[in-house]
Amino acid sequence: MRSYSASVEGRSLRAVIAVLLVGLAALTVYPFVYVLAYSLSDGITASARNITVYPVDPTLRNYHAVLLNNGIMQAFFISVSRTVIGSSLHLVVTCLCAYTLSKRYLVGRKFLMPFFIIPMYFSGGLLPFYVVITRLGLHNNFLVYILPLAFNSYHMLILRVFFAQVPAELEESARLDGAGDSRILLQIVLPTSLPVIATILLFIGVLHWNSWLDTLLFVTSRELVTLQALLQRIILESQTRDMIDIMRMAQASQTTNVTPESIKMATLMVATVPIILAYPFLQRYFVKGLMIGAVKG
Repeated sequence: MRSYSASVEGRSLRAVIAVLLVGLAALTVYPFVYVLAYSLSDGITASARNITVYPVDPTLRNYHAVLLNNGIMQAFFISVSRTVIGSSLHLVVTCLCAYTLSKRYLVGRKFLMPFFIIPMYFSGGLLPFYVVITRLGLHNNFLVYILPLAFNSYHMLILRVFFAQVPAELEESARLDGAGDSRILLQIVLPTSLPVIATILLFIGVLHWNSWLDTLLFVTSRELVTLQALLQRIILESQTRDMIDIMRMAQASQTTNVTPESIKMATLMVATVPIILAYPFLQRYFVKGLMIGAVKG
């Protein structure tokens, strides 16, 4: 009888947890569904009616107006470029540093580690960072998006732990066959560390794609504005030059029934969908990387 009661209680507890998790998932997904429904709705009709899950008077006019705007497409290109180039350079620099510091025979390794660990907890702050960027001449320069994020100590330490766990026998046999450090890194260490590399790639890719503060601080040229910074301007101020340009372009192309609010929603979707589409390609490695990290600590 006691075991039966415990079984019933266990099932009830699992049912309550499942309901709570489903409710939490619904709360998380609904804002995205709302934005999608609004972006696919007729602007004037949507402003007069409440949007729930389904679009009202479905149309693609909002996206047509967004994609016709040269400013948004230029910002989209800048965001994609900085994400691809910045993430690639970040992986190269971080992997090289992590592989070097994973070698116990490296002279001065214990002396070098504090130089990477201390900045993780203490930084000079925004003002010194601004001065450094200014002295380097990176204002209104595409490299301002790339160089400051080319290295991350936390990511390096994660990769270093994984690289150190590669069996020494594999490297020894490769060296007997005449392989150098470059070949060992490319053909042995990196292929066995794909889960953690994919995890780091996802982290830095999302950071690059969502970043807008560096544009606000260091970029005044419209040709270098990122999509997230442009979206931030459009959301905060409906009467910005960017929004006026979009509405003017929509009227010139006879794209009627679009409103500033519907343009905002369509721009939100354009800024969100690419990173969502990229996630499934890294998901299996990402989950595996997290599980390995949980087990090996």
